[in-house]
Amino acid sequence: MSDFPRRKPSERLLITGIGLVTPFGTGREAFAAGLREGRSACAPLHRVLEVSTWPVQTGGWVPDVGPESLGVVHNKLRGMGKYVRIGILAAQQALADAGIAPGSVDPARIGAFVASGTNGQNAEGLFPAFDVSRVDGESDNSACIGLDLRKLGSDGIDRVHPWWLLGTISNNLIFFITHILGVKGPNSNACNSAIAGASMIDRALESLRSGELDVALVGGADTPLNWQMVSDLSRLGLLAEGAPDDVLPMRPFGGGSHGTILSEGAAFLVIERESFADSHGRKGKCEIVNTAFSGSFQDPIAPAADGSDTQLVSESLMENIPNESVIHVNASATGLPAWDAAELRGLTCAAATGGSGRHLALGSAKSILGHAWSASFMLETAASAIALIEGFGLALPDGSPTSLPGAMERAPRGNFDHNWALNLGQCFGGATAGVLLHAI
Repeated sequence: MSDFPRRKPSERLLITGIGLVTPFGTGREAFAAGLREGRSACAPLHRVLEVSTWPVQTGGWVPDVGPESLGVVHNKLRGMGKYVRIGILAAQQALADAGIAPGSVDPARIGAFVASGTNGQNAEGLFPAFDVSRVDGESDNSACIGLDLRKLGSDGIDRVHPWWLLGTISNNLIFFITHILGVKGPNSNACNSAIAGASMIDRALESLRSGELDVALVGGADTPLNWQMVSDLSRLGLLAEGAPDDVLPMRPFGGGSHGTILSEGAAFLVIERESFADSHGRKGKCEIVNTAFSGSFQDPIAPAADGSDTQLVSESLMENIPNESVIHVNASATGLPAWDAAELRGLTCAAATGGSGRHLALGSAKSILGHAWSASFMLETAASAIALIEGFGLALPDGSPTSLPGAMERAPRGNFDHNWALNLGQCFGGATAGVLLHAI
């Protein structure tokens, strides 16, 4: 039998802190302002990157931060990918927003649950070795380029930085967060999935409900705007290609969207057991009620056309919501027509079977923020939480459908009073996840 204290069965789990680094800037205020106004966080990439050979020209860029801005003396941070540094910054902000000072919580009673991409994505680190090992020749009257493996192993290897492999490891962020922030409780890491954040929230809730932890630091960071990630996703037909004026903004649900627009960012939440927060004088911002998952995998890439995964997740979470409630749905809204059509069908079915008088107000943070890949679910959960706390809608962009089927309507831009928020995410094969938030 475990020796950790069990939570009271009715005890709520509260979000007490939120930290953010996004294309809108650093911190909650800039993030909330951009969401409230509904302006796109994405812009032409040629302003910050050399993208003349890329298949996409638009994205949500986040500037890098130096280790000195984190207040940390740790030389290895300089060799890590940008996502590690912006992730640490967002985690620091979340703890500060919750009022948790370093060392104020027993390190064994606070855990870290992190979603991230590999995002080394740094094949460029091997290019100097390739340059001295390349063999040019001809085969079958065609130009042939290859590598002399003997040269690569002798002359080339010394041109590869010794940290090259280390910088690409997907669990770098969780290492630095637990090490630098003194988080020593149970932890988990998930990577390379648009619903990785949902898995980490679910794992955190499990630990809090069992009494294994008092505080969970849950978040994600990703920087997919690199040529390798862009190339991989473009080959799958997932990205919006074309001039910025043609693809902005993402217009989901039949609004003529050209596809997903990638962005970067980091978001962390502090989640606490209510009794623990109260005993330390901390007030919750909203309640995090539950998570749900479904994945039919009828197709290796696209979701099931009937929207069954979205329906199952939405119905499961809406069982917790009283009748006659207004539910602000933050849809996955990838901007891919087949994906969006399936999601809308699933939501329509869920609204029809979800109980008497429940009304769904449909919006999307992704159409504003862009798609931050492995960090997307965390960023969009933070968007749902802030919209719930501050009372505004995550409006669909102009050009999206003005009318929606069944008991759904477009979430308004500006003030919108609601007590329930449902955030949805979707990844390959129809893997679908949701999290339900409640105002307090």
